[in-house]
Amino acid sequence: LQTTCQQFVQAGNVCPNVEALQFLPLYVMGMLKSPAFRGPNDITADMRTYIWMRLENLMVTQVAVYYYPRMFSLHNIPDSCGIPDENGCVVLPDMLNLASESMTQDGVFLLEDGETINVWIGSAVDPGFLQAIFDVSSLDQLDLVAAEAVIGTRGDPVSNKVGHILAQVRRERPVPHLPVNVMRQGDQHKEMKFFASLIEDRTIGLQSTYSEFLSRMGYRPQQQQAPPATQPTAMAAPMHAGMTPGVLASPAMTTGPPRR
Repeated sequence: LQTTCQQFVQAGNVCPNVEALQFLPLYVMGMLKSPAFRGPNDITADMRTYIWMRLENLMVTQVAVYYYPRMFSLHNIPDSCGIPDENGCVVLPDMLNLASESMTQDGVFLLEDGETINVWIGSAVDPGFLQAIFDVSSLDQLDLVAAEAVIGTRGDPVSNKVGHILAQVRRERPVPHLPVNVMRQGDQHKEMKFFASLIEDRTIGLQSTYSEFLSRMGYRPQQQQAPPATQPTAMAAPMHAGMTPGVLASPAMTTGPPRR
């Protein structure tokens, strides 16, 4: 895979305006960091065989999101998002780059990989948001099992928007039905899979950020065009030294890619 990726990157250096060549390396890196191909022995042989067999039977869009999941913020949904139109379709928030620098400790983020809808709640989240979505005023009061059942169902305007976004994600991924997995910042067992999906950071599957991976593949920096809705707009910066999953570097959020 890495040899093939080097060929893609070198072709992209020669033809920088070919969009497909720009983003193929990103998907190859996603493959290398995925449970299907990553090197560490945390995936058993039986599980890896199951994953391969499942991937062989997925649609292209499902395979794409498995290797490069979608992440949205839920705590600051724009007015134009989360409201069904006359056909019942909902505009989703802009996608965020799959990097920890896209997240903040006062935020709530949805990550969807075609199998599960993961909702991560930062430790400094606004109590008003918790009240509107989960009917609790603090994270300490939040029952995660109950939260997975109540999210998006309380009838509050903010809750309705979150519910419509969940319904739209499921509408776009009708098979299989996507369960919701709610986690708090600091729940290391649940956070492990979430942060392993932030493929533009260093992960258990490959200790390279996206920029480091491209550099190793022979990438020559150049101005990139905005990608389609299923890819990030720019290479993520390397994780700060000493940063661990769940300890976020900056309160500022990065801008996600435009949606088609």
